[in-house]
Amino acid sequence: MFVSPGVNRRTFLAAAASVGLSALLEACGASIPLGPAAPTSTSRAAAAPASGAGSSSLPAYVPIQGPKPDLAGNEDGLQDGYFTYPKNPFKSVTQTPGLGTDVTAMTRDAGGPPPPLDQNAAWQAVNKQLNANMKLQIISPADYQARVATVMAGGEPPDLMYFMTGTQVTPGLPDYLKASFADLGPYLGGDAIKDYPNLAGLPPSSWKLTRYNNSIYGIPLPRPSVDNIWFTNQTRFDALGLTQPKNKDDFKRLLVALTRPQMNQYGLGDSSSTLGLALTGRGDCPMAAMFGVPNNWAVDSSGKFTKDFETEQFKAALDFVRDLYASGVYYPDPLNGVTIKSSFLAGRYGVMLQGWSPYPLEFWNVGKAQNPPMEVRTLAPFSHDGGTPAFHRYGLNLGMTAIKKGSPERVKELLRIMNYLAAPFGSEESLLLDYGVKDADFTFDGQGNPVPTTRGLSDLFVSWKYFTQHQQVIFNASDSSFASVAHTAQQGIVPYLIADPSVGLFSATDTSKGGVLNMKVVDGLAEMVTGRAPVSGLDQLIKDWRAGGGDQIRTEFQQAYADSTK
Repeated sequence: MFVSPGVNRRTFLAAAASVGLSALLEACGASIPLGPAAPTSTSRAAAAPASGAGSSSLPAYVPIQGPKPDLAGNEDGLQDGYFTYPKNPFKSVTQTPGLGTDVTAMTRDAGGPPPPLDQNAAWQAVNKQLNANMKLQIISPADYQARVATVMAGGEPPDLMYFMTGTQVTPGLPDYLKASFADLGPYLGGDAIKDYPNLAGLPPSSWKLTRYNNSIYGIPLPRPSVDNIWFTNQTRFDALGLTQPKNKDDFKRLLVALTRPQMNQYGLGDSSSTLGLALTGRGDCPMAAMFGVPNNWAVDSSGKFTKDFETEQFKAALDFVRDLYASGVYYPDPLNGVTIKSSFLAGRYGVMLQGWSPYPLEFWNVGKAQNPPMEVRTLAPFSHDGGTPAFHRYGLNLGMTAIKKGSPERVKELLRIMNYLAAPFGSEESLLLDYGVKDADFTFDGQGNPVPTTRGLSDLFVSWKYFTQHQQVIFNASDSSFASVAHTAQQGIVPYLIADPSVGLFSATDTSKGGVLNMKVVDGLAEMVTGRAPVSGLDQLIKDWRAGGGDQIRTEFQQAYADSTK
């Protein structure tokens, strides 16, 4: 039960109308503490203790005792699963959060602009529960970073402001946070966070990317450990007798079997310029993971960092992707974030690289509603040589919301509002935030699942979930069988997750140059995988990256890692 951040308004409304969807959660799971390759305590600027009082402390973690799941998750990254929506939602907030004031807030949209406050029952109800007049600026993802830059250049910051994860995305963020936003360490560090129980229930690892200037400067938006995966048109797989590949040769054979150009059918659809080999400035690539390529960075026992594309494993993955492209198994037309999904559902290719979030709403439900129906499944991790597979763990969160500087009373008021917005799944507050007002925005079906009304589909484009949100779960109100399939799929992935050891560490050079440097590499790789440039050019790309700032980034990450593990 979730809506992908990339779903546009038209796609979402059409999908909802076609299947009578009853879910509006984004369906990412809880963000989980990193594995042993990553430091147990990190700061974006300097090392800090992992517990105790004080502004430099990470918040304490106090799990919320919510509804018992039908399918239990675990601390390794497996999400809780629910067959039906929990009965008798509990109250997670006992104190009225706001003081009747205006609260300005800026974030990205959840699929399209919502109806204005005077026409939006859900927004009005949330304002009433918060006892605050939430004056929201909701901006499209395509325009969001430009708006952030405008505000940072001299505009008046709002009371609550969402920042995307990573200083590469928002250059100059540490200094801007220190100048304009509250240091939340004294309010949330260590046991202090227990004054805000729903915030204390957010996964501990998600706070790592809120650390700047040796303190906490935002509230995280937790996201799942499992993200980019290969989805399959299982209906076509079954018709052709195709099964889970065991190695790269199996994978190529099934892609070739799916490819029938005369019928406009191909093996693999991918919207990235490198055809799934690499993403700018991050790992999270199953194609690379198949060859044992590090998740963005690797760190050895001596603390030395190695970038993913510096490895021999990456060269092997590059050769393989180039071979796949030459064999004609990739869908030949350009794809973007919208058309990659629609073309997959139209049967243009049998395997698609895409994030986990759209699975229940955009793939499972829409596929089943087609005539004839299309069953959508996922591939489990596998190794290029049939050995032990690896899978890149996704980062810790999708960003954070900072709180504007103010008096202690004002900061605490805004923290209480954020605590409400973090209400856990199965609570009264979460039901309102995720589904709106009963009868106006949703009704309950015979199983007790909330089913959106036509009005609700519009009202709920208010982006509460892009300020913060509870740990997410596996749930599809339209089809209870989804939970078992998705939970089983995650069980096959989670044991093989490998972490990015740079997550939570700070590099000033990465902040200022990392994005541009990585994009130059990605652009060069795109030329290679499509045969427009020789693979031998990778060595020069790496040399240019190192000389342009890559080696300095490495040095800074190594120092931050060493400091964090003392």
